Amino acid sequence: MTRSLRRLFIAVPVLWVAAAHVGPLLAMARISLLDAYPAAPEAAAVLGGHAYAAFLNGPGYRAALGQSLGMATAATGIALVLAWPLAWHVAMEVPPAQRTRRLALLIAPFWTSEVLRMFALVLLLANRGALNAVLRWAGLADAPVPLLYGTGAVLAGMVYTVLLTMLLPVFAALDRLPRDLLDAAADLGAGPWRRQGLIVLPLAAGGIASGVALTFLLCLGVLAAPALLGGAGTPAFAAMVAGFFGGASGRWPMGAAFSLVLLAAGTACAAALAWGVKAGSMRAGSGRLRA
Repeated sequence: MTRSLRRLFIAVPVLWVAAAHVGPLLAMARISLLDAYPAAPEAAAVLGGHAYAAFLNGPGYRAALGQSLGMATAATGIALVLAWPLAWHVAMEVPPAQRTRRLALLIAPFWTSEVLRMFALVLLLANRGALNAVLRWAGLADAPVPLLYGTGAVLAGMVYTVLLTMLLPVFAALDRLPRDLLDAAADLGAGPWRRQGLIVLPLAAGGIASGVALTFLLCLGVLAAPALLGGAGTPAFAAMVAGFFGGASGRWPMGAAFSLVLLAAGTACAAALAWGVKAGSMRAGSGRLRA
């Protein structure tokens, strides 16, 4: 491959990222500093930054962002706990010839749209839904248990939405583990939990950190779960941002500013979570090794 052709192959994705991602972000940054958008006919654009001041001076806005970050963190942790045994089973216990089939079975529910999956959860959690029917049949409840339109239902919807995003990076990390190290540790007397902490976690730390970061960022942008499963007090900062853009044109600067605040806060929290998970996994392996 010639140097010019190599540069062309590099330039195409760079230009695509610049046009599809960097350009809109710069446009959003400009809109967020305007007092009104679009400006009145024959009126000059006025830069003010009042939208950022509204966020800083509005405790309700800051509280909604904090609650959304907390919900995303909780959903990410639950998704990791659920994805780990599934990924371990497919990567370590399923024969190589059948792994593609098992992965396809796990991925198949996610081929449907997010909205359809949230409606399926509505049918499952409704007062006359399947879960309440099982509770009454087992004698655990005499009346329907309110499971919908609360934080728990939204959390379940978020986990269901992003579980695949956590599953695939963790599976890829576990699938690359050298089996001979696990076998050698077992021959030397290390039990399953010790092998997990001594070998698996340090070697799979990169995949776990990637899954945590991607899952957390997706959780922050989930819209269907709060809209269909949540109540009036359910925290949904992303839905608030969408409402600014869907309302009057004068609220576009608020939506642009709040979206950039969400992007900055989410990126920082995702990086911190990924770093913490990776450092914790490596520290767990070194601590067990010293022990």
